[in-house]
Amino acid sequence: MSMWTSLEPAATSVDPGSSAGVRLRVRNTGDTVEEYRLSLVGDAAGWGRVEPDVLRLYPGAEGTAQVDFAPPRTSDAKAGPVPFGVRVLPREQPQAADVAEGQITVGAFAEMNTDLIPLVVRGRWRATAQVAVDNLGNQPLTTSFSTRDNGDSLSVDADPGAVQVAPGRAGFALLRIKAGSISWVGGTRKHPFTLSVLRAGVAQPTELRGTYVQPSILPRWLMAILGLLLALLMIFLVLWFQHKPGVSTQAREKQGELTKLPQGEMSKAPSPPPTQEPTPTHTPEKHDDGGDKKGGGGGGGDGGKKKPAGPKLYTIKDKADGTGWYLQANEGKQKDGTQVGQNPKWTGDQYGRNQLWILHHYKDDNTYALEPANARGSVMEVKITPEYTTNEIQIMHVNKEDLASGNLAAKQKWRLVDAPGGEKDRKRIVSVENNNCVYDMKNDKGSTTQGCDPNPNDNMDWMVVAK
Repeated sequence: MSMWTSLEPAATSVDPGSSAGVRLRVRNTGDTVEEYRLSLVGDAAGWGRVEPDVLRLYPGAEGTAQVDFAPPRTSDAKAGPVPFGVRVLPREQPQAADVAEGQITVGAFAEMNTDLIPLVVRGRWRATAQVAVDNLGNQPLTTSFSTRDNGDSLSVDADPGAVQVAPGRAGFALLRIKAGSISWVGGTRKHPFTLSVLRAGVAQPTELRGTYVQPSILPRWLMAILGLLLALLMIFLVLWFQHKPGVSTQAREKQGELTKLPQGEMSKAPSPPPTQEPTPTHTPEKHDDGGDKKGGGGGGGDGGKKKPAGPKLYTIKDKADGTGWYLQANEGKQKDGTQVGQNPKWTGDQYGRNQLWILHHYKDDNTYALEPANARGSVMEVKITPEYTTNEIQIMHVNKEDLASGNLAAKQKWRLVDAPGGEKDRKRIVSVENNNCVYDMKNDKGSTTQGCDPNPNDNMDWMVVAK
């Protein structure tokens, strides 16, 4: 080798938003003048640089270059040790290229952003909202939710009560807001509420404030009309009793003997005419080559039996753009981990009925398992990694007895609820695992679960129709 390299020091540390550096030494051990081109490789190359990036050395001479690292204070610079390398490429002898390896440890920082969506909700009995937690730091964070005491006027519950969010991702929780009493008359009431978001390791929570608007059951204009009608009724009754019309009749009872009904046998209703028996239709009998009749003469042969019907099949089609995309096991694959996606057109049996679904209903908890018709024995589930729960959907085979009894994991069970807006047959598919709704991404990749929109949403409202 015609060169010698060294990093001093070989390992260092740096905080996001700051900078740190190491020195690279290069010695020309050859017998000719050589030009060395320097470049960073590895994950740290995006926020590091080498200066100068070219060293021209005479035989036996040594040169140095400064390697500086400045990771941004964002989730792109993950906390922890990050290996890197400086590639040294000789111009005259490129086959003798070398990489000087080192390691830089990126410090951890935590930062989050929280939002209440929407800030104002409306409902006569109850309403829902969402709280979003964005992890802007470079390490996973865990947050928990709690509500202040709103007295008897309002109750606010978060589901789930805590979420874990990966760096650069967002976590969601559903807020169920319920009024303590019903407002029958009196216009609209406004109930302010406060949600506290507490990050693990931090004593002071972040507070989000919203407003629950509760309209009365009977609006003011209706009460005015009812009051007017009641006044008119009272006037009518007063006039009626003050001037009661006289009513006489010319009917007189006919004198004579009353005729008693016979106490013997009660008269019977006339019998209906006999119904005409349908004339049997003669069915030609089939014969084999020898002329014998097939199927027997008693009409009870096996030829009339039908095959037992299979499970009922459904298509699940969204409402976007007025055309609808079909939920499907992507590309008709049947192996575990196959993504559940969507397709704008009906593909029929092209992929083995991958757009048909079998719905298993478990009445104990009113949940469903969704089994693709092309991959019997598997169910649709939320993908969960060892680190955190994703928002991707895949299929996974399960035990036959568990599928029949409903003894499945929460990530494999769903609720079918009516979508907002009251449109007939418009449903939401809600995960028991994270209470998020199945969302049509409108691409050839996988569907996801996202926080349920409290308003009608063509991308997460589905039509479940028997095929």
